[in-house]
Parts: sequence; C-alpha cells; structure tokens
Amino acid sequence: MANTYSWVIGDLEAKIESDGMQNVIETVHWRLQATDANDNVADVYGSIGLEAPEAESFIEFDSLAKSDVEGWLEANLDVDSLKAGLDSQLELIANPTHVNLQLS
Repeated sequence: MANTYSWVIGDLEAKIESDGMQNVIETVHWRLQATDANDNVADVYGSIGLEAPEAESFIEFDSLAKSDVEGWLEANLDVDSLKAGLDSQLELIANPTHVNLQLS
C-alpha cells in the first residue's frame, strides 16, 4: 500500500483590512503528514507567505474552506519534494539504520 498524505492547517495570519477586503490571509502555517501501511507517521511543517489577492479572486474568511487553503499550498510549495522527504522518513522508521544508546 502506498503512503497517504494529509494537510494539517494551523494558524492563518491575516491583515484586518486591505484594499477594502477584510481578514486577508497573508501567512499559512501548515503541516504535511504521511502515514505508511504500518501506521507509522512522519511530518514536515512550515509557513508560507501569500501574495495579496485580487478583489475578483478574494474569498471571504467565512466562506474559506480547507480545500481552498490546500490549493494555495499546493500551488506555492514543491509538494513532490515534500512527499519524497516524508517517504524517506517513513522508510527510516520502518528500517532504522541507527539507534540511540545510553550508558548506565
């Protein structure tokens, strides 16, 4: 079974008013999680600044859906590279090459 990926959207930083628009999202704090067939989980997180929207494409915050924000992330991040990194993390969880040792 292939790894599955899901977005977790954290805080959305917004400008209260900009060019007559209210609550204009400027920064998205995000996490991308991957899960393998054995329920191992790896994740990567970050934040991304967004360009100011055009009035025609602006989405009011009350109408904003998670899928809208995911679309912004997918348009502005190298998602394939993020997924490849997560795949590598999951591979290391499933097949570790190192251990932590402690003296007693």
